[in-house]
Amino acid sequence: MFKFKHVFVLVLATLMFVIGFAAVGGQSSSAQTIKFTSAMHTSKNLTYNGTIKYYVKADAKRYSPEITYATKKWNRALGKNVFKRTTQISHSRLVFTGTNKLGSNYAGVAEINSGVIALNTSWMSRYNQQKRRAVVIHELGHTFGTKDLYAYPNASLRSLFKKQTIMGGNYSSQIKSFDSKLAKWTLKKTRSMSQTEFRHYRSNAGLYYQQMLTGRL
Repeated sequence: MFKFKHVFVLVLATLMFVIGFAAVGGQSSSAQTIKFTSAMHTSKNLTYNGTIKYYVKADAKRYSPEITYATKKWNRALGKNVFKRTTQISHSRLVFTGTNKLGSNYAGVAEINSGVIALNTSWMSRYNQQKRRAVVIHELGHTFGTKDLYAYPNASLRSLFKKQTIMGGNYSSQIKSFDSKLAKWTLKKTRSMSQTEFRHYRSNAGLYYQQMLTGRL
């Protein structure tokens, strides 16, 4: 979920942990290391047989350039074609939709259970291309099972994530080393839903997929 808020630059002390994290400030910045923990992921991801087939609904086609950009960026960062576009919604694991019915604080939300990314047309229409790309990249990050890092329980790391990471909500349209490593790690730590389980969620009237189809999302 991508919250709309200004991310203020914070001066942070150097942290020493376990897995490599390149500072956004530039290639010459000193490396910081962060330990990946279970607080960074949920229980499941959207892949099926190693891919996520996605469909762009008519109300989201205005964002097709940003969606194409974001899926290519993630495929390159992961080193394989995880995201593949389909022209049939019934063949999809993920549907993009545009809506003006999201909470006003959110530029976009991702619901993994039923496979929907909803983009808030109110905010997206005000954003420049770079910010629209950033929102889509962030929401796609959730499809691997990764949580919002701006809600991470450790306050010092939470501040760092907000400033420097995609999943922390820094509005970057570039996928850096930390985010790509986190995505790969998350995919290994979460499970792919079976088709039976996934269809069960898609038939649930209280989840985003059915709300989208009935015009409530």
